[in-house]
Amino acid sequence: MPTMNCVLLPKGFPMRLGAGSPKLEHIRKTLGMRDGCEIFAGIAGEKLWICRLRFEADGGAAFEPLREVPAQKPMRLAAAVAFARPQIAQRILFEAACLGVSRLAFYPATKGEAAYAKSSLYSGGEFSEWLEKGAEQACAPDIPEFFACGSLAEACGCISSAFANPLRVAPDLYEATADLWDFEPRLAENGAAACAVLGGERGFANADREYLRGAGWTLVSMGRRVMRTDTAFISTCALCRAMMADIRLTSSKPENL
Repeated sequence: MPTMNCVLLPKGFPMRLGAGSPKLEHIRKTLGMRDGCEIFAGIAGEKLWICRLRFEADGGAAFEPLREVPAQKPMRLAAAVAFARPQIAQRILFEAACLGVSRLAFYPATKGEAAYAKSSLYSGGEFSEWLEKGAEQACAPDIPEFFACGSLAEACGCISSAFANPLRVAPDLYEATADLWDFEPRLAENGAAACAVLGGERGFANADREYLRGAGWTLVSMGRRVMRTDTAFISTCALCRAMMADIRLTSSKPENL
């Protein structure tokens, strides 16, 4: 289990974890927390508090809210990526939540492996577990909206509809017409939003590029290195995030226990 900087709990009050919960075992054994310690805890998609940890006689634990942690501004960033092999997709899901992506869509790539889309990671509930782990790493209760789309066009429409007039970019190694950094002035404006769509392991097909150009997406370069799907996804989201005004040093700093 990745390290938790906060613990996200099931909805409802009182906030608690039952005996045998993997999260509670992590808190006890890995983090070494004792009864009475303070811990960041919250409800996924809602709020985060600094809580008092209270171990119970039945082996469970309660989380007593002491004070609410000020909410972070939601990131105005949405992304789509081709269905990937489960191990790669798990990392994409985890890092999307960690980076603060607000909406995440997967789609079947023209040059991709059709079997990837049939993984239980996407059709079952496993994807939500990886999103939650990423949010816990980031110490934030925000969980990206998740969509499994049937085509590139559907995925593009899905993420574009998250914001009004977003920057729309598609990293491409071979036919880019601009550098991603060229858009820093636009993304540095307050309230700016970005949507990024990425290809699969073998990149975009020519038909994909034609669709993207026709739909108003800009093919952008992030350098000449050939990246894995998860590396390209993380790099694109991190660069867009770094150019946005909302995360500059003037924004509020996180609380510390």
